[in-house]
Amino acid sequence: YIIDHYFVGKEDLKVMDCGAWDGWFLSYNTPQITQRIALDFDAYYGKSLIDQGIDFALCDMEKGHFPIANNSLDLVAMTSTLEHLSCPEHIATEIRRVLKPGGIVFITVPDIKKYKFDFWNDITHKRPFTIKSLPFLFETHKMDTLELSPYNHNFFIAGNLFPKAMHKFLTKFRANSLLYIGRKPSA
Repeated sequence: YIIDHYFVGKEDLKVMDCGAWDGWFLSYNTPQITQRIALDFDAYYGKSLIDQGIDFALCDMEKGHFPIANNSLDLVAMTSTLEHLSCPEHIATEIRRVLKPGGIVFITVPDIKKYKFDFWNDITHKRPFTIKSLPFLFETHKMDTLELSPYNHNFFIAGNLFPKAMHKFLTKFRANSLLYIGRKPSA
C-alpha cells in the first residue's frame, strides 16, 4: 500500500521497520526497495532476518540514537510498537532525523478509546494514543499528516477486495487501532 501510493515510480528505496520482530513488515520485497532494515531491541530474529537479506540493527529505541545516518531513509514503519515505549517524543525526533526530506512514516497503535481499560491488560503497554494525540506527536516534530484513520490490520490488507467506500465503512466500525501516515517536509 505505502509503496503503491506514496512511492510511485521511485527507485532505490531504503526502508526501516522499528520493532521489527520477525520482519513481517519487511517481507514485501520489490526491486524498488534496495535496502530493508529491521531495528529491534531483541536479537532473537536477527540471524533469520540477515539470512533473508534484511539488515538487522540491534537497538534499544529509547536509549540514544537509532544507528542510522541522518536523512537516509525513505520509509520508517512502526506497527504496534510505539505504545510499548515510554518516550514517544524521543522516537518521533529520531524518526524525523533518519527520514530523507519527503520521507514517509507509517505508524499503527491501539486506539485507547476503543480498547478502554483493556489497553492495560498488556502489561508491556506504556503510552496510550487517541486520534488526536497521535498526529499531535508527529506534527509537533514538524511532520505533515497525510493519513489518519481507524485501522484494522485484516481489513487494511484486504482493502482492495472492497470498494473504497465500503472499506472505509467497515474499518470505521471494526477497527480498534489507529493508522498514521506522515511525511517529513521536503524543504
